[in-house]
Amino acid sequence: MCWRVRAGTNAVLGLILVAGTALWAASSAMAQDQLNPEELNRKYQDALAQLRAAQDRRNELTVENEKLTARIAELEKQLTEAQRQAAALAEKSFLFRSHYAAWQAFLRRYPQLAARWKLFIESNPLAQPSDLPEWLDPHPPTTQG
Repeated sequence: MCWRVRAGTNAVLGLILVAGTALWAASSAMAQDQLNPEELNRKYQDALAQLRAAQDRRNELTVENEKLTARIAELEKQLTEAQRQAAALAEKSFLFRSHYAAWQAFLRRYPQLAARWKLFIESNPLAQPSDLPEWLDPHPPTTQG
């Protein structure tokens, strides 16, 4: 029975606390309702200034977004061109590698020609007179007399 009395007392104290809070909130609201017109006008002007600033910033962001969109389109064009060039270079590279492999197979088939090719590469083919031995020269000088 003792605890039921306490529970009832706690309920009454809770009601008193809720009622006190409600009265305090109502008095606070009444105090805010009594703002003077100058204060209200100042708050209105501040809100307008904040709204204008937000709209200006939104417009700036829109312009910046358009610039970035244009830049993205330009970069996508460059990427497409770079991919096209990479594909073309890969095709050329494959062609050169296959020709080199065929050349290596050809030289393995003809060892005498491989030896002549090695001498040709090791010498300076553009030097005058030629550094190649005469027996390798395909057009030996002829003496007509």
